[in-house]
Formats: sequence, C-alpha cells, structure tokens
Amino acid sequence: MQALAARPGGAPFLRITGVGSSIESVRETGKCLTELPHSLHIPFEFHPVGEQLEDLKPHMFNRRVGEALAVNSVNRLHRVPSNSLGNLLAMIRDQAPNIVTQVEQEASHNGPYFLGRFLEALHYYSAIFDSLDAMFTPESAQRAKVEQYIFAPEIRNIVAFEGPERTERHERLEKWRKIMEGKGFKGVPLSANAVTQSKILLGLYSCDGYRLTEDKGCVGKIGQLLQLLHGDVDRNHLLLFLFFF
Repeated sequence: MQALAARPGGAPFLRITGVGSSIESVRETGKCLTELPHSLHIPFEFHPVGEQLEDLKPHMFNRRVGEALAVNSVNRLHRVPSNSLGNLLAMIRDQAPNIVTQVEQEASHNGPYFLGRFLEALHYYSAIFDSLDAMFTPESAQRAKVEQYIFAPEIRNIVAFEGPERTERHERLEKWRKIMEGKGFKGVPLSANAVTQSKILLGLYSCDGYRLTEDKGCVGKIGQLLQLLHGDVDRNHLLLFLFFF
C-alpha cells in the first residue's frame, strides 16, 4: 500500500476481497486493513467472502471490468484437499490474474506413511524451535503462545491424524512448482528491491545464523546447519514465497 501511495499521479483505487471460512473473522480483518489505506489516502474497499477456498467461485472476486487482479495466498493452499486443488487453481488461472503470490512452509508433511511424516516433522520443527530460541527466551509469554496456539496444533495434526482430518499437508518447493506450472502458471523472478527489503526485515530481528536464500524466483529463510538424528539438515525453509503469472 505504501508503494501504491507513492506512485506518480496518486494511488489507484484498491479493493481487497478477503476469503475465509468465518465471515466474522474476515470482516474483522477488513476493519483492521482499512486503517492503513485511509492514513495513506488510498481509495479503498474491502469485500469479505465467507467460504472455504475449494468452494470459491469466479463471481465472488467481485471483480469489475478493466481491473488488474492480484491473488495472494498465505499458508492456505496446502489445506485445500488434493481433489479440489486443481479445480481451484484452474479457476484462478481462468481469471487471468496479473500476479499470483503464494507463501507456504516447505516441508514434506503430506506423505502416506506415519514414520516418514514423523521424521520429517521432527527435522522441520526442530529448525522452527531453533528459530524461536534465537528470538525469545524460554520464559517468554509470547513464545508460549506461539508454541501452544500455532505449532502444537500443526504438529499434532501432522502426526496424529489421517484422511480428511489431516489438514496440514505441507509440500516441498519442487512439488508446488510442478503443481502450479501444471495449471498454466509460470514463475517470475523477485525484483532486487523486494529481496533487499526482505533482508532488511530479517535484519531487524535477532536471527543469528539465519539468512535469506533465493531459488528460481522464490525466497526463503534458511537455518543454520543442524545435526539431527542420522542426517545433516541444511535446507530448512521456514517460509517460502512463490511468484507466478
């Protein structure tokens, strides 16, 4: 929004359509978002949609003729059932968006066998907790909330649930790239400015031993070399950004 506000000639009209299973939560998000564009004098409108992603239909975008469309998904596509994901991506592609951004955790937590998922989760969340160690003290109340309300439910779902009840289906970068390209999307590189801003943001926090890495247009946060069980884990992407058009 700050970049839009700084455009020569003034900011364009901006409308965001928020999608979520709870219409109340989506509306509350809209209220929070409204403050920033108003402070930047950006013409703004928020359109809430209370639906699961797999039930999203083209008319719900509330799109108007001549508008540019950007689609942003943050840690949500992995929750869409595999038998619905292809149809969802095809529907989005048919809307001819100018850009699609995807943020996901890069991990192989969608395997059919418990042991494989358990070991992968052990490696992955060990890196996560090392990252928390770099940010918080063990007695931190903030850390306790993050562990209790975010990571504990994720871990429990990955290792203790099967079938439709297992919703944390994280995939590796190459799997997502194959899925997206199979639906007609094409990767585009990050701008040098975007990478620089990401590095600046990372530098604002106490993250000794962590750095950003780029991989064919994607950027992720990588942890230190970790000795876990019987292997070396040196590619622990905690967040993954994919850009397609």
